[in-house]
Amino acid sequence: MKYDFLLFDMDGMLVDTREGILKCAAHALSAFGIEVEDLSSLTKFVGPPLSYSFTEFYGLSPEDAKKAVGIYRERYSAKGQYECYVFDGVPEMLQALLAKGYRLCIATSKLESYAKSMLDRLGIGCYFEQVIGATPDEAISTKDQVIEASLARMGISDRQRALMIGDRKHDVLGAVKCGLDSFGVYMGCAEAGEHEAAGATYITDSIQSLKDALLAF
Repeated sequence: MKYDFLLFDMDGMLVDTREGILKCAAHALSAFGIEVEDLSSLTKFVGPPLSYSFTEFYGLSPEDAKKAVGIYRERYSAKGQYECYVFDGVPEMLQALLAKGYRLCIATSKLESYAKSMLDRLGIGCYFEQVIGATPDEAISTKDQVIEASLARMGISDRQRALMIGDRKHDVLGAVKCGLDSFGVYMGCAEAGEHEAAGATYITDSIQSLKDALLAF
């Protein structure tokens, strides 16, 4: 195999978490007088760290972005984490990858505690050796920080043997910064050309084609 370790993003890649994320983002923005009528306009919140999204997309100050994250997480803890489902074909892909000998890890910008509980509840947590996510104090929040933490906890010393797989440019850019190859997958949230512009090593547009490519390496 060309790679031994596969690092997967979670939101929008393996699990469709759009409903919960969009509703929680709208809820948090409303606290600052920003009313969102079209939830689909918040799709850009799927993938990036929350603080980045609130400041980059809506111009909140770092202080207000921190407050918005807190408001977001209050609703996410109560409702948002349950408003999701696993994409078709994901369990079968993960089973096949393990059978081939890959070692699997989740590398997500979602809070690690949420990611673990959601993956277990959805029945796919068992496929991953480690689930690495953001910390509540945001000491680990950006994708490159999450990837670095993943490499450390998985004991990966040869970065050429690890591949980052995700659905947004942040996954690709994080991989590039950390010296990893990346697989950009168009799952519905990325803009056209996003993975190409970010410098993805490989690009595809479905779980089935991703599975086929990984099994062929």
